[in-house]
Amino acid sequence: MPADVGQGNPGRHQEKLDWAKATLEAAGFDVTAALIPGDAESTIAKTVKEQAIDMLIMGAFGHSPLRSLLFGSKTADLLRSSTIPTLLLR
Repeated sequence: MPADVGQGNPGRHQEKLDWAKATLEAAGFDVTAALIPGDAESTIAKTVKEQAIDMLIMGAFGHSPLRSLLFGSKTADLLRSSTIPTLLLR
């Protein structure tokens, strides 16, 4: 699930999610995928708890140090608040 799921082109997010789901299923994984609008940190935390998810895998985009200083980082926020193992892909 992209961190900024509520921003940008929803159709493009769905295409990426469908690709990721198909790729994981082709590798033999049982996959449930959903696009859930809202603030990434609170939405992911709520979903993890409600669905008893035991591992979070997420992608991260690199931003300049100045941008991260001024605006913070959704990735860093999610990693700090995560209560389950998290695999970060860059």
